[in-house]
Amino acid sequence: MRRRFGISYRGGVQAVKNPIEWTRQHQFAADAILGAIFIVIAVILGLVSEPDPGERTLGGLGWALIVVVNVPLAYRRRSPVAALWLTVAFTLPYWVLDFPDQAVGPNILIMIYSVAAHVDRPRSFQHALAAGSAATFVALVGVLVPQEDLPWFLVPVNFLLFVSAWVFGDNLRNRRAYLDELEQKAVRTAHSRDLEARRAVSEERTRIARELHDVVAHSMSVMVVQAGAARRLLQDQPDQAAEAISAIESTGRESLNEMRRVLDVLRSDNDEIELAPAPSLQDLDRLVSQCADAGLPVTVETEGDPRPLPASIHLSAYRIIQESLTNSLKHAGPARATVRLVYESEEFCVEVSDDGRGSATGPATTGNGQGLLGMRERVEAFGGSLRSGPASGGGFRVSARFPVDYTS
Repeated sequence: MRRRFGISYRGGVQAVKNPIEWTRQHQFAADAILGAIFIVIAVILGLVSEPDPGERTLGGLGWALIVVVNVPLAYRRRSPVAALWLTVAFTLPYWVLDFPDQAVGPNILIMIYSVAAHVDRPRSFQHALAAGSAATFVALVGVLVPQEDLPWFLVPVNFLLFVSAWVFGDNLRNRRAYLDELEQKAVRTAHSRDLEARRAVSEERTRIARELHDVVAHSMSVMVVQAGAARRLLQDQPDQAAEAISAIESTGRESLNEMRRVLDVLRSDNDEIELAPAPSLQDLDRLVSQCADAGLPVTVETEGDPRPLPASIHLSAYRIIQESLTNSLKHAGPARATVRLVYESEEFCVEVSDDGRGSATGPATTGNGQGLLGMRERVEAFGGSLRSGPASGGGFRVSARFPVDYTS
């Protein structure tokens, strides 16, 4: 037992520290090869080494123990706890029977390392402490029994080696767990980023669809009404028919220009592209004039003290008025419309009503049309509310309320 805790342990640990890359995919095969290599080395050392004074010559039992001590190496990652105790069960009798130490490698050390690397910390510590204590006890007996003639420092050295093996294995397990957590976090982050990108794309598509609808629907409605008027006046009142056709041309040109502006924004990668200003309530007079030319007189009323509004509310309020008047043009028939702008203490309200008959049918009443859906989305984006439906005195009314902080 003179050299059983000597240099050979370090060689075994070093062998474990330098696994080849493919062992990660073929762990059992690599460990089986490691066990076979240790058996071959142990047999060679057993054949070439002469027993020291007091050591027993290898016989059938000794050779059998040399083989079975190294067999559990093949299972050090599959069943680390069982492999550890099998190694202890075969190694300690080999030492107690005083067979030559050269033929036994650092198996217990490797097994303690493997248990710490592949078993949770509380369990690995308990098994490593028990196995290390058993091996240290055998070393202590070797020091206390005079004929063994072992130096006393082997006991603390033996214990420190076991502690070091457990610490290295535990650190490897922690590092592996940390890398696994990083990988899982990266997967979760990528998944979250993908969901966010899809959500952003969906929101952008909805915004584009809403904007295109607002641009096209109003202009097309005005053009259809003017075209119908021009057709009716063409024979008897050609001058008025010409005016209606001119209004169609003007409306169509404005619609095309606005459509080109939207498409240019979508196609361009240049962040510094010059854009026409978005429509706002300042453009309400032009919208009222278009509707009047199409046969829908519009009255604009303002209640409260007009105060500055955010540009986003200006655009949304304008689009809601535009869509509401477009619905009146399409569904109300001969009618008049009223637009009310109400500045309250904490809200800005837009109300569009008509006295026509068109509320009885069509998407304006059901609320399932793209127009009302777009208006509702615009208002809810600010935390506001939208109400639409037949008015009590006839006709149809749309009311939108925007929360506004006028002090900001």
